[in-house]
Amino acid sequence: MSRFFAIAGIAALTASPAFAGSVSLFLQNGNDGGGPFNTTQFQITNTSAPGVALTGFGLTIGDTQYNFDEVYLSAENFAGGNGTQAALLTVGDRNQDSVVTDSFAYSFTNFTPGIIFTGQWDIDNDNGDFNADARTVLFSNGIAPNAVASFSFSDGSSIEYTFPDLPSQDSYTLTIPSPGAAVLLGLALAARRRR
Repeated sequence: MSRFFAIAGIAALTASPAFAGSVSLFLQNGNDGGGPFNTTQFQITNTSAPGVALTGFGLTIGDTQYNFDEVYLSAENFAGGNGTQAALLTVGDRNQDSVVTDSFAYSFTNFTPGIIFTGQWDIDNDNGDFNADARTVLFSNGIAPNAVASFSFSDGSSIEYTFPDLPSQDSYTLTIPSPGAAVLLGLALAARRRR
């Protein structure tokens, strides 16, 4: 049975406390037949305040010796919506071919609070079509930077979240609070240190 880790953390925020965009990102690492843990199914839940839609999601690999060989699912889809949501892959490639990139990005339409979007990626080594362990490429790279996820919202806020160093697990749950909540948390911690 997989263990889940809940992490609340933000690296580099671009918003004021008035903004209310937030997300939950669930990652389930698997095997597409090419190697253990080389594919990751991702599930994004918009946990923002009412009326705040998620408009974009991107992910960049910090260790440039690896790439996203493809970003796909047999049918990328939304759950919990009324059928009007749309997702467009704006950066990255859907096919396992010679087109590789260190990042991918989606833009969304009508991705309102409570809705879930599911997709999948495949990570390979730059030296060839060698499957890589996504858990160490994204989370615990040693001296190489970890992956960075970015989110944008209809209220004008955006979040950049650097993946933390964690033990290699099958699954991760990343709870990424609104920029306003993170600012308030930072102020509370600073006040506590002064005491």
